Amino acid sequence: MGKTVLIAGKDSPDGKKLADGFAFTGRQIALTSADLSDAYEDDVSDDEKKASRDAYDEVKSIEAKSGMCTYEWNRSSPVSARTLILQTENTYSRLDEVILYFDEEWFASQEDKIDSERIARAADEMVLGFQYLAMESLARFEKKNSASNPGTLVFLLKEGYTASDALKTPALRNGLSAIASPVVAAAEASFTAFAENLTALYGDMPYVNIVLVREEKSGDTALSDEALGKWLGNYLEAVENLKTKTPAKKALQWVKSGSKAPAGTFNLFSRR
Repeated sequence: MGKTVLIAGKDSPDGKKLADGFAFTGRQIALTSADLSDAYEDDVSDDEKKASRDAYDEVKSIEAKSGMCTYEWNRSSPVSARTLILQTENTYSRLDEVILYFDEEWFASQEDKIDSERIARAADEMVLGFQYLAMESLARFEKKNSASNPGTLVFLLKEGYTASDALKTPALRNGLSAIASPVVAAAEASFTAFAENLTALYGDMPYVNIVLVREEKSGDTALSDEALGKWLGNYLEAVENLKTKTPAKKALQWVKSGSKAPAGTFNLFSRR
């Protein structure tokens, strides 16, 4: 049986291209989708809710037979993060890799204003959710993995253009790329800082490999999501086959997407 990877951050259906890329590498895929729990009406009975949930579980069981399954994720809830991991394990009987995917342009495309309400919601969707799931993943790997079979936690950042970039280069406002608002740009900075500092603290733990990956701002060399998934799946296989674990200090460096897979040592590109 192939590895199982949980991909979180760019929800289905938008995240399916990345998942398709991973599927080419022989993995079973769990992909997040938006949480629909609020869709229940207050006057729906407990029995009706249970029947709906049972039907949902049956659909997921059938869906998983294709090798790819989606699960609802309430980003504002640490309990939902734990449930997401358990659902993946219950379906596939294992969880080997967790990919936390911050696609800055995708987030920017969903933002059309800045106000206090949106700032609060953004903290859940683009900051807290990733942090909850990272910590739950580490707790799971500590409990069930070991130095001989470590889990893998990947922070995958796909950079986009920000409002400050557009001010410096007005031609960016050509409608081809969504421009990240200050809220999205701040969340991206939080994602980056959290990834680096978590790696500093946990990178030497024997039960987990932490990998930081950066897809640089859109351009002629940018990979599509599907190509990015294929490359990353193969890259992680190479990481697993390294003879010695990469120390935290070296793991702090961001891997440039599309770079050559490591052979004995990481082939890394430092942050700009």
